[in-house]
Amino acid sequence: LRSALEANPLGAVLQDVLGENNDGLQCYMDDYVDMAHRTASRDVHSLVRSALIAALLEVQRAEGGEPVLDVAVIHVAHSLAHARLHCLVDLLNRMPRELVRECAKTFGGGTPTEKDVEILVLHRVLQSLIPKSSSFSTLSACKTWIARLVKVGSAVDALFAALEVVSGAPPSQELQEKSRWLWARLSAVRLFLEHVTMPCASEMFLFYASYKLFTVLPEACDFRRAHSMSTLIAFLNGCITGEFVFEDDGPRCQGCGQPPVNATRLPCEHIMCITCMDSQSAKCLNCEEAIPVTCVPSKEDSGRLHVEDVVKFKEESKKFFMDLVSSLCFSVTSGTTVHPPEPALIELLLDMVSRQRAIRYLSPFEDDDGGQEVVVRSFLLQLLLRSSEESVTRHVQRHLEIAQEYSASEEYNSDLALLFVHCYEDAQHNRCSGIKDQGDEGRAAGYVLKNLQQAQSIMQDLKWQERRTLDVETLRAVAVVRFSLSHTAEWISELITERLGAPTGRASQHADNLENSARQRQQIAHRLAQAANNLCEAMTSPTVQIFLIKEIVHRIGLDRFRLAIADPTLELEWIVPDLLRHDEGEDAIPDRFIVLGESYRTTREAVTNAVLSSSTRPLEEVVTNTDRSLKHVAPVGLLLSLYREVTMCQAESSQFQPTGAEYLAKLRDFVGRRGLLRPDASRLALQLLGNEQGAALAHVKVSPGQSGMVRSLAALVVHFACVLSQCAPPTSGHPLEVFAALAFKPDTMRKALLPTMPEDDLPAIRNALPESNTHWYECPNGHRYYVANCGSPMQEYQCNVCRVRIGGTSGTLDTANRVASAADQSESGHILGAAHLRSASAVPERDLNPASCALMRILLHMSLVWAASSSDQGKLAALASIIHPALPVGANIGQFFWAHLERDIQVFAKAIGKGIDHVLLSLHHLFAAMTECKANAGSGVDLGLSNRTTRRRWEKAFEHEFFTKFFETMEEGVTEAQRALMNDERLGNDKLMRAVFEVDARAAVPSADEAGHLDPSLWRYRVRASIGGLMHMLAPQKENFPVLFTFLHHEHTLRAIQYLPEIVQLQRRLVDRYSRRIDRKTAEEYTIKRFLSEQTDMDKELLGTMITAYEDAWMLVREQLYQHGRLKPSEECRYGVIKRRSPLTFLLPTTEGFGRNPTALVDFLVSAHNEFLEAYGGVKKMKVNDFQRVSLFDSTHAQLISYDGSRHLLPLVLSHCHYTVEPGQGMLVQYDLAALEKHLEQRFIIGRPMVDMAEIRLVFSEDVHNTSQMVALRRRIPQAELPKASQHDILSELRDLPQVCSVISDLEITIGHLIATGGRPDMMLAEYMDNVLKMKSDAKLISQKLSHCCRLENILSVWCLLMVERSKRLAMLREDAFDDVAETFKEELQPGDREDLESWLAALSQHRDTFVAALLEFIVGELNQRNAKRNHAWPDWQLMEAMDSCGIGGKYPKEMPDALQCRHAVAVWMIAARC
Repeated sequence: LRSALEANPLGAVLQDVLGENNDGLQCYMDDYVDMAHRTASRDVHSLVRSALIAALLEVQRAEGGEPVLDVAVIHVAHSLAHARLHCLVDLLNRMPRELVRECAKTFGGGTPTEKDVEILVLHRVLQSLIPKSSSFSTLSACKTWIARLVKVGSAVDALFAALEVVSGAPPSQELQEKSRWLWARLSAVRLFLEHVTMPCASEMFLFYASYKLFTVLPEACDFRRAHSMSTLIAFLNGCITGEFVFEDDGPRCQGCGQPPVNATRLPCEHIMCITCMDSQSAKCLNCEEAIPVTCVPSKEDSGRLHVEDVVKFKEESKKFFMDLVSSLCFSVTSGTTVHPPEPALIELLLDMVSRQRAIRYLSPFEDDDGGQEVVVRSFLLQLLLRSSEESVTRHVQRHLEIAQEYSASEEYNSDLALLFVHCYEDAQHNRCSGIKDQGDEGRAAGYVLKNLQQAQSIMQDLKWQERRTLDVETLRAVAVVRFSLSHTAEWISELITERLGAPTGRASQHADNLENSARQRQQIAHRLAQAANNLCEAMTSPTVQIFLIKEIVHRIGLDRFRLAIADPTLELEWIVPDLLRHDEGEDAIPDRFIVLGESYRTTREAVTNAVLSSSTRPLEEVVTNTDRSLKHVAPVGLLLSLYREVTMCQAESSQFQPTGAEYLAKLRDFVGRRGLLRPDASRLALQLLGNEQGAALAHVKVSPGQSGMVRSLAALVVHFACVLSQCAPPTSGHPLEVFAALAFKPDTMRKALLPTMPEDDLPAIRNALPESNTHWYECPNGHRYYVANCGSPMQEYQCNVCRVRIGGTSGTLDTANRVASAADQSESGHILGAAHLRSASAVPERDLNPASCALMRILLHMSLVWAASSSDQGKLAALASIIHPALPVGANIGQFFWAHLERDIQVFAKAIGKGIDHVLLSLHHLFAAMTECKANAGSGVDLGLSNRTTRRRWEKAFEHEFFTKFFETMEEGVTEAQRALMNDERLGNDKLMRAVFEVDARAAVPSADEAGHLDPSLWRYRVRASIGGLMHMLAPQKENFPVLFTFLHHEHTLRAIQYLPEIVQLQRRLVDRYSRRIDRKTAEEYTIKRFLSEQTDMDKELLGTMITAYEDAWMLVREQLYQHGRLKPSEECRYGVIKRRSPLTFLLPTTEGFGRNPTALVDFLVSAHNEFLEAYGGVKKMKVNDFQRVSLFDSTHAQLISYDGSRHLLPLVLSHCHYTVEPGQGMLVQYDLAALEKHLEQRFIIGRPMVDMAEIRLVFSEDVHNTSQMVALRRRIPQAELPKASQHDILSELRDLPQVCSVISDLEITIGHLIATGGRPDMMLAEYMDNVLKMKSDAKLISQKLSHCCRLENILSVWCLLMVERSKRLAMLREDAFDDVAETFKEELQPGDREDLESWLAALSQHRDTFVAALLEFIVGELNQRNAKRNHAWPDWQLMEAMDSCGIGGKYPKEMPDALQCRHAVAVWMIAARC
């Protein structure tokens, strides 16, 4: 750095000013600290300066020799300590001013110290938080202390994280360790206050206990050690047993001054014991306020908890203990090193897990009794398995053996076995997910295959069918089998869906998104299936096969599974064991309409009897006896019964057939004359009777040979159409009327803003900005921007999207720009495009969470599918008009919407974490609930959806009316529906369905004998805890947990923020290395793999990590970038994946081509971070100014909402997850939402600052040609023309074209650096290249004359000279000198125009060469292909006028002829240059 500074003009200036002047260097250091950290006060400045001096001493000691203080040492020391200093400033800004002033007096002033200033300040801050006995005297005092702790909490954590990478002197390390111990004690007290003291605020004793906790915890408090944890457990038990001894500084009675035994806290906040209250008047002895009778304490109270409060205390203490274990024993916060707990603590915690009783909560209480509830907590075992799997398995085995010796009941062993199996299985899933997250699915499949093969060997060696006792090896083998078969089922399910033609979750990413081709994926699936087959054959019971069936069916549905095993090309018939084989003649089509209840069942049987008897009398009787309260349910049930028993039987040869046209005529007459059905419903009934409902879409029409999945979706569409036809008549105000209009009268919805469609975000942005000082404009291509302050443009910029000129000067808008329209530009109609281009994951829209949005899209596309199945050409024309972009001529509209419906079903299933069959049943359950909705439920909302406001209101009202209760009751409703299906005589003997859905204990799993003497519950299907499942469960309660809901609502984008620091570092390194040094063509040919191969081993690993972070972030949010990003990425990359063989341009941040992707990605991630904090601030009633701010370049993981889904968020969710075992229902997942919300807020949100966006932009070497770059150079260094004689000598020394091009290339690199850093105009060009750029000018400049006479003020003149010469020589060689110029600017001149030009050129005289150079600069800078978007209107511009607009026109003796336009630019130059 010293050498570089000495060679730089700035270095020379600094040397002249500072030299060895120590005072000057001190002033320089002061200014540098202010500039780098924006210190808010003199005290903060003094402390940061002292910290920098300490870093200086470290650098000087490392350098050796005599200590030297100069500019280079200051910069190097700051770069090494930058992260610590930034965290120190953040901490100081959160501290009270008095404390900052005290620290400045003690540690500031720049005095060298043996200890790091950061650690000294940190320790002093923590000491200021040490509580006193009075700190928790009242509830408000507790809240005040917690607020102080929380305010500095994130800054303290960030500073600890920054200090982890520093190896300071031993004294500093010792003080740092003491600070960590103190922070652990303070954190434990805060958790106790929040969980125990404040919820039990009526118990005065606990206020003192909170202070007592701090005193009893050891000074060397580390909750990763058994000693600290044992002390805490003893404290909690002591709170119940009354073993505390009140100390001298504890609370005292206001009367006798003794410790408050048998005392209470009065409403006036003073304390009195019962003795003083008995002997004195009923007034407080301190303030004389009357004492209520209810305040008199119990005689039995003796310095301990009241008996009635013990239960509540235990309950709250368990939550406190769990929180402390997860946050302080197994801390997984991003950005910090995780240290595993010591073995003694692992054994202590495992002793709690393995007590001889059922476990509801992990409990620290010795006398706790969980009762007979079979409810287990798995999170602790998960954390233990992460840290020490070998120790855990050893301890579990020992506890199993001990338990079996004296346990009279097998219930405990079963619970512990189930807990271990599920936790070990989850651990395997997490490992496999880690491999998948690296983008290598082939390796992940190999991991599964290896586990399958090992599991088979282990099972055979263990002879598990003969085992009658539990041991860890058997349980681990069961967990591995479950894990392996679960992933095998995933691959087999994908194989089935691809083979059967249904869209898969990979459709939107295209086949090239995976390292393996489609054929390779099929080969992997077959290998896994073969390994699973071998495992099943090696077992003597069908247990493993049944488990695999469950996993597959819950992914693709029972209908598709039956079709798959019947397909010989898939070779999957081995999966179904003989005992579950489908008997000949059994009805395999489930009647999911059964969710309508007993009334539907009665109607269905009446229709069956009517068909068999060829008489409508059974129907007449049912309709007559129908309860009037079922005014909508009965008609819908009748329609569905007709569809089920009449329409569907026409395609099933195994069922009875109608008696013919005569009886169908009777049925038509019956449904038409009874008056039971509304007009639309009556028409629908007639269509169903004739199987005419799918005239234009074969999927809806029932026909032989249809797959079970198509039949199930068609039944779903028919069910919804029946509900719409009967329950939502026109103008009824019913909320379903929107979908009814789309289904039956789509022409009325041509201009409607359809539900769930994306919308224009500008109105929301306008509302968020102050209207009084913000004016909006549009560039010539329609991209919007705003001008703040006065709202008048005072400067010119470039559009972030298309790079055209925007803004203006002197308050005048550029003529090509215009004022942006304030009108909402949200598009009407269907604007999602083709189904295969949509994301496979649910995304939120407006106020709709991902699950609600996916569900509403299902209803939307069902309505459109029904409309598109009609043969009415008017309806089809109306549907075609609402699809944007329009479909090709002749495309099947019904197929278009059907594909969207299939995608919707999969997206919704993924969003709620359920299988296809579960989704189908739940949708029928929803339609049954809709049938009972009142007609005026949607009153007050414009059902025409004519604008964004009405659409938002309608969506919110619809969600509240139907979805809230639906999500609350979905699990219960589906369970009841499954029972109804099993009890349905039409399907009750389907052994496969009974086994798959585990509806009753008899069919859930094989018996113990069949399962190899293992507990059958070990093989139940289990829904693993997931973020999607949590969001689904939270949806009905979002008002009660707004922070948690807001976080999960944004989680699909927040998870990518963890990669932002690495992406910023990568871009800054690439810009530093390549900006203005590489051209586009070279960058496009230069692969990422080649770039990495040229790095050192250390840089290769570091850059590889950064590139991987970019790839992962891109894959996570690329679809959202195109839909919601402020900057739109390159369309060519929308469905591509970044690989090592991809061009380097994928990573270079620019404003066009592939380079728009990294630029847009960083902008999107910063916006996602800030937008979430704004949303969080809205929930917490905070203003934007209440948040701290940090520059993008200074942001770290500790300052961002940075977390890894599998390593950080999911363990946090699991730690608040309960697995509930219920007979016949398997494992049900429940969440402690209140605790989860609080812990998520503390771990990821509180204290995070807003990020100020900073531009990272790479400029290609040829972009120096751009006029804006030349203007920037002239501003940096005033330019002067090189004398003509010198120009002639230079050209004479450059004898061939390659030499000219080489010098031009080096000049452009130099110009790029001069634009960025500037320089002395009179400095010689050769000197600058030699000393500053370290370029050998003798070899680079070639021409001796150029080396000796050219100064920096002449560089633009030389560049123009050589560019003209290059173009002339290319023209002489009959080559295109302007191959990068658009063809529209190469038009030849007409003879008359040529004569006018030559006459004008003759008048220029000595100005001709100036014009030639200026025109060349205009052509190469403005008329190139890269600027095609912004110069599309220029061909018709007058040439000189266009040059003037770019600032390079000049003044000439005579005006250029008006006929010479930009379209003639190249021809004019060729004539002017005499080429």
